[in-house]
Amino acid sequence: MIKDFGMKAIIVLLISAVLLLGQNYLVGATAAMAQSPQFTEAELTSLDGDIYVNPEYVGKVRSVRTIDRSGLLGDRVEIVVRTLTDGWRKFSIPPSLMGAFGVIISGESGILKISLPEKAPAPAGGMHTIENILIEFGTLNTTFVFPGQSILEPSKYEIGILDNTNESFVSGKVIAMKSDQAAVSFQNLPSTVVNSGGKLRASLKKPDGTYVNADLPAWGYNIIVPETDVGTPAPIRAEVFGLPADSQIRFDFSSLADQIISPSTQIMTVQEINGGATVATITTKIGGPQPLTVTVKKVQ
Repeated sequence: MIKDFGMKAIIVLLISAVLLLGQNYLVGATAAMAQSPQFTEAELTSLDGDIYVNPEYVGKVRSVRTIDRSGLLGDRVEIVVRTLTDGWRKFSIPPSLMGAFGVIISGESGILKISLPEKAPAPAGGMHTIENILIEFGTLNTTFVFPGQSILEPSKYEIGILDNTNESFVSGKVIAMKSDQAAVSFQNLPSTVVNSGGKLRASLKKPDGTYVNADLPAWGYNIIVPETDVGTPAPIRAEVFGLPADSQIRFDFSSLADQIISPSTQIMTVQEINGGATVATITTKIGGPQPLTVTVKKVQ
C-alpha cells in the first residue's frame, strides 16, 4: 500500500494471461498460500481507548502481542477482549501499551496486524483518509477518519465508494475501527470510481441511517499482460486513472527466475500509457499466468 503519492508500493501478483484494459483481477494464490492463516494489516492513528475488530479477520482471539517499528514481536500481553452482541470484538488497550507501534492479534480465523501510520496524518476536517488514496489493481486499503461516534454496534457501519458509471456504490469491508476512524478494504474497484477531476466519492453509513460523505483526491493503475507463448516476447501495458495527462509514472520491474523484463525501469506520461504504449516486454520460460513483481509510483 502506498502511503502517499511519493512512496513506493510493491505488488506481487498473479496476472491473468487474458487481462483486458480496464478490468481488474487479482488472480488466485497458490494452494500452499490458501492453507496459510489469513493475514490482514490495518492502520489506526492511535492504540488508545477501545478498538473494535471485525470477527471475520480474527475469530476467537488466542493471543495479542505488541510490535515495534521494525516489526519485531514483543511479549504476549493481556488485553481485555469482549464479544459484542453483533459478534465484533472490543479490545481495551491498557495504558502500559500506549507507546507500542502496533499489536498482532492471533485468532482462530486469522492474524490481524494493527499499527500506527509511518507519518502522523495532517489535521483535516470532515471525513478524510490518513494517507493519499491509491487504487492498485482494483484494491484499496485505507483508513477513513470522521467525526467521533458512540459505537454500540460496529457491524452496523457501512462504507462505500461511488461508481460514476451507474451512480451505484461499491461496498467495502470494515476491518477495525475506533470511535472516529475505520480501517477498510475494497476489492474490484473499477477505474470509474475516480472522476475526471481526480476525485472519488466516499460514503460512511451510520447505524441511524444518516451518512458522512467526502470527495477525496485519488488515482490508480492497472497493468495488462497479454497471452504469450514461452520464449516469445510480449508487451506489458498499463492503465492510469485520476491523474493529468502530463503526469509521469515510474515502473520498476523485478524479473523472476526464468523471466526477462526489459527495460527494468520505465518512466512514461499518463498520456503515453493510456495511449497504449508498451511499458516493457516480458520473455518467459514459465507457462500460464505470469507472476509479476512491480513497483509503481508517481514521479514528483
